[in-house]
Amino acid sequence: MQNYKLVEADYDGRIATKELTISQVAHMTRVKAKAIRYYESIGLLPSPPRGSNQYRRYSMGDVNRLILLRRIRYLGVPLSTAKSLLMGASDARCIDIQHELLQLVKVRLDELDREITELHLLRDEMEQYQHKLEHCHPDESEPFRTCVDMSCIAIPEETVKERNYQHDRL
Repeated sequence: MQNYKLVEADYDGRIATKELTISQVAHMTRVKAKAIRYYESIGLLPSPPRGSNQYRRYSMGDVNRLILLRRIRYLGVPLSTAKSLLMGASDARCIDIQHELLQLVKVRLDELDREITELHLLRDEMEQYQHKLEHCHPDESEPFRTCVDMSCIAIPEETVKERNYQHDRL
């Protein structure tokens, strides 16, 4: 990532913050300009002030919010959940944002563990079904439309009940 000089001293030696264009912010955060405008339109990011040429002018706070948003999206957190964290980020301390992000990560890890457990159960069920199909021998001459014995294709009722029970326990 390219470094941008965001704080500089003016001719009197006072500190001034550099304003950034949307393309500079997009490049710094790896968030497309179109996405930045969308996030503004849905209220995830505050509308930035505009320069005399009516171009959006961004600050380091905006860059930090977008980096945080990008990380939140990477974690798979819904935008609705991200909104409160992003809106409060401007006035929060870095450590507070870190703690909130850590909590989101913990919740996401719990969700992933549940999904993995469900996928293992599904895989076991599919292996059992595969074994059943491999060892089932339907009448080879009977057309499917008139097939009376569907035991080779149907999933046994107890498998469905067991799957629902295990799913409810998660």
